[in-house]
Amino acid sequence: MRLRPDGAGLAGAHVMSWVSLSPSFIPRTWWMTAASTAVSQTFGYVVGATGRALVRRAGRALGVTVTVDPERIRPLERAAPWVMFGMSGISWLRSLKAQAEIAGLMETRPIRTREHVLGVAGGVALTAGLVGVGRGINGVAATAGRVLKPVLPAPVAAAVGAGATAAGTAFVLDKVVYRQLLERLSKAAQETNARLLPGRVPPVEPERSGSDASYEPWSTLGAKGQAVVSDGPRAVDIEEATGRPAMTPIRAYAGWREGRDLEATAAAVVAELHRTGAFEREVLLVLTTTGTGWLQEWSASSVEFLTGGNCALAAMQYTYLPSGVAFFADRTTPVLAATALLGAIEAEFDRLPPDRRPKLLVGGESLGALGGTQAFEGLEDMIERVDGAVWSGLPRFTEFWRSLVPFRRRGTPEIAPVVDDGRHVRFATRPQDLVTDVNGVPFGEWHRPRIVVAQHASDPVVWWSPELMWRKPDWAKEKAGLDVSRNLRWLPWVTFWQVASDMPQSVAVPGGHGHRYVEDMLHHWAAVLGQDPLDDYSRIAQAIRRTIVPNYA
Repeated sequence: MRLRPDGAGLAGAHVMSWVSLSPSFIPRTWWMTAASTAVSQTFGYVVGATGRALVRRAGRALGVTVTVDPERIRPLERAAPWVMFGMSGISWLRSLKAQAEIAGLMETRPIRTREHVLGVAGGVALTAGLVGVGRGINGVAATAGRVLKPVLPAPVAAAVGAGATAAGTAFVLDKVVYRQLLERLSKAAQETNARLLPGRVPPVEPERSGSDASYEPWSTLGAKGQAVVSDGPRAVDIEEATGRPAMTPIRAYAGWREGRDLEATAAAVVAELHRTGAFEREVLLVLTTTGTGWLQEWSASSVEFLTGGNCALAAMQYTYLPSGVAFFADRTTPVLAATALLGAIEAEFDRLPPDRRPKLLVGGESLGALGGTQAFEGLEDMIERVDGAVWSGLPRFTEFWRSLVPFRRRGTPEIAPVVDDGRHVRFATRPQDLVTDVNGVPFGEWHRPRIVVAQHASDPVVWWSPELMWRKPDWAKEKAGLDVSRNLRWLPWVTFWQVASDMPQSVAVPGGHGHRYVEDMLHHWAAVLGQDPLDDYSRIAQAIRRTIVPNYA
């Protein structure tokens, strides 16, 4: 095995480092810069080294030999490093400027220069490690091929050696790296689920699960479930914000328990709904949680304030894994959980006279939106079964999204598509999109039930998808987002990883950007409930902020 790194590979890595510093959706932390730099440089090294090897092999097969006069090539060899480093410097400065622009669009602080330097240095170090591991694996494959040469033809020996090495590497990655990592994450998540979040206490109101009157003990709700029943408004909070008499909202919640399946958990939620008199309220809101049992507090509280507390919330925890892990490791359970809970509640509705049934609203964010929308067979099924819905941060690769957005009105962008003239479903990057399209043309009548799909133009959770690896999406062509840099360019491989690295940080930006759906939810739910989405809801928004523990909002 050659000890020196491949020259063509280094050149490829250097070129890819320039494009890795191009802007994406979210202002980058040092680790985001490191991750983007590493995956891009490693890709560039592999492409460069592989290309060089293929050219040499083709030359030998064709009997072609290329010789270069050392005296003529020497000046180029001396100048090349300086040119490369000069280009790197220019790319780095442009990246700093782009990050400052994104921070301005996001209304947050720009990245510090030292963070950027640390990120680039960390990325180069990680690249060196990855390339080193790859070269080691390649060396093992070459050695195996040489060992097999005496008993097998050379091409067969090389192929068998490479195959055996690939199989061994895959086994180690799966059994040792992936499974061990998943087990550790699972154990840490289970410990977190059992840990009480700061500022939460068992509710005293019988309208809440986890209270003394509840069938679901406080200790069984999980950390995020305890936050759901502890947080949120009471009647006095709603009355103070609206100036009208109010009821204390009902919150029915069941946590994940060892040995209790999804159907039993859904039945536990229904039992809590019956205990609290939820089926006698005006509105029943069913929210599909994300991983850990978290739900969008702004969504729940918005409905509670807008209905004067004459509502009930139903939700359940189906896993204790963080959303980021569940998003990639298990997208089936959220769908099964949403289907189980909605089905159990609809069965109860069937036992009630039609004029005594609450309005059934549904919603969810991110993984919750993924699971919640797939509990339906499509838009028509959703329209037939519910009285309204708000889905926020819905990934574009979901069946519901793909069944609508490709058929949008010509001239409307992917970030704010107009589907069927907005008769039932409307996509919104901001509240104004609920009443006019992006060109300012007012919508016609909004028929009931009303469905809102909230998707920020800068939300990487929405715009990431597997085909981003090789296909340029419409949102990258249209450049219609108000809080997205005009310098964002789609590049094969690179953009896929950039957007993926944006996702964890997208919840740390100010509301109204990235994956932070906060005050906008008030306007979205107001529209679904038949109220004016452009009214001033600032007093309610301030009240919601007061009722949410800071580290939860």
